[in-house]
Amino acid sequence: MASSGRGFRKRRRAVKPGRWILWIAVLAGALWLFQNRARLLGSLRPAADSRAAPAASQNSALSEAAREADKASPGGITDNMTPDQVRSVLGNPDSIETGASDSGKSRERWIYRQAGKAVVFENGLAVSVEAP
Repeated sequence: MASSGRGFRKRRRAVKPGRWILWIAVLAGALWLFQNRARLLGSLRPAADSRAAPAASQNSALSEAAREADKASPGGITDNMTPDQVRSVLGNPDSIETGASDSGKSRERWIYRQAGKAVVFENGLAVSVEAP
């Protein structure tokens, strides 16, 4: 009995396009669940008082930001920082006052009420941190 060798090789079936789409959808769903697990699991935790929870979490986030801002000398802000660098440390300011300095340079004063700080910029660079 002569064998041609073809009978011993197992043929591999091609995966249908529908199966590829299913696998991609399952993997995308798993990735989304992994990336959003904190938000999804956080919503399952019961709050002591559901009406006070949003205000309490907002206040704790603000006080956390204020503590973070106070870790370094004055709020981690140093001279010659750009507005983007200050924003990355303290976030968006509560208000901005614009004007000109005595020497005629453009001047902005960014006020952070929760952190209790005001950052003064001249010509786009931080020059001082003061009380608001």
